[in-house]
Amino acid sequence: MKIRSLKVWLAGLMLASLLTLAGCGTHTDKIRDIKNNPDGYAGKEVTIAGEVTDVSPRVPLLDIAAYEVNDDTGSIWVVSHSGAPIKGDKVGLKGKVDEAFKFGGTALGTVVEERERKVQ
Repeated sequence: MKIRSLKVWLAGLMLASLLTLAGCGTHTDKIRDIKNNPDGYAGKEVTIAGEVTDVSPRVPLLDIAAYEVNDDTGSIWVVSHSGAPIKGDKVGLKGKVDEAFKFGGTALGTVVEERERKVQ
């Protein structure tokens, strides 16, 4: 296989993987849209996919972790009761939007409360 066709094949495989991570071909919400219209998304379930760009330390008493996901349209904090992935991981997740979340005494603003996550 030539190098160019191998690169095209790998790019297609990565795209297919992200779509699978985001929910088996279901609609993926853009973080930009969620952040630009938090009232419209508040309390609703969303599906996002992107790269983990930051991870906050876990708060043991609350059994909660937070991590930031970037999908190239923007970034948003995700709150999880299942721990956090590693910085640099590619994730697809479903969760509920919360407009005014506080984590460890710090206001994070609009976040996604994770319900389900897949890591590539």
